[in-house]
Amino acid sequence: MLIKFADELKSARLKKGISLEQMAAKTRIDIKFLEAIDNGNFGFLPELYVKAFIKQYAKVVELDEDEVIKRYDDAKAGKLDEEDTSTSKPDEEPKVEEPRAEEKPPEIKKEISVPAVETKEDQTKTTQIPSPKKNLRPLVYTSSIIIVLVIVLFSFLNKSSKIVVEEKPYDKVLEETKDRYAIQEDKKEQEKQISNLDSLVLQIANVDSVDSAWVMIIYDDKTKEDFLLYPKRSKTVEALDNFKFTLGNSGVISLILDNHKLNFDGRKGAVRHYMVSKDTIERLTTPPILHTN
Repeated sequence: MLIKFADELKSARLKKGISLEQMAAKTRIDIKFLEAIDNGNFGFLPELYVKAFIKQYAKVVELDEDEVIKRYDDAKAGKLDEEDTSTSKPDEEPKVEEPRAEEKPPEIKKEISVPAVETKEDQTKTTQIPSPKKNLRPLVYTSSIIIVLVIVLFSFLNKSSKIVVEEKPYDKVLEETKDRYAIQEDKKEQEKQISNLDSLVLQIANVDSVDSAWVMIIYDDKTKEDFLLYPKRSKTVEALDNFKFTLGNSGVISLILDNHKLNFDGRKGAVRHYMVSKDTIERLTTPPILHTN
């Protein structure tokens, strides 16, 4: 089943025209691990790390990451669905319709219209059409009156007193702007200090220039997050009381808690589990688990 799952990933990669070297460049995963995935060998690292690699693989080939992880779990349990190709039918040849015999177009009967003969009574009955000039005169008079009223009103408004706005010197405006900007910056800094007064701020950095590292972190035993940290990248997280996390490739990780670097026994290529609280870091013997009520 794992071989079939690996073939699905490999087929998706080849369909996108992505080589193993290009996949390694996009995901920052060692090519030997990518070759192991293509060959269906998923025992090269602990499962948490393997799943992180599979997610990155699926992301590059534009597959649904959660669906791929579910199929991986099904493959491990031997429940991966087999595609039934025995019932597939060959493509049927399209039926070609035989040309129909030419049909004669229907005859079009032309109707000949006979002009009506005007009688003497019709000639005597004439309708009187009002002159257009008579209808336009009231409209012209009304428009002229409106234009005159607008001109008079505009002249009256122009004669009214003008509102004079005192212009401030440029130096004074610039000084007021600087003071306002400084006050806003001080206010933002105070709000930031107040918000971080009772919280823990942890910076997780990958100090290596080649290998990536996988991180799974639990905040205050309430929420969980996992992500892949590329070389020379870092992420800052915040919690109220503690962090519990698993580090894949823990030897390339640096931890800075509230601007103080933490010392811990990480090793390159090894998976380690830790808990960080205020000014302390403690190694855990088992992976942390998010407990939901």
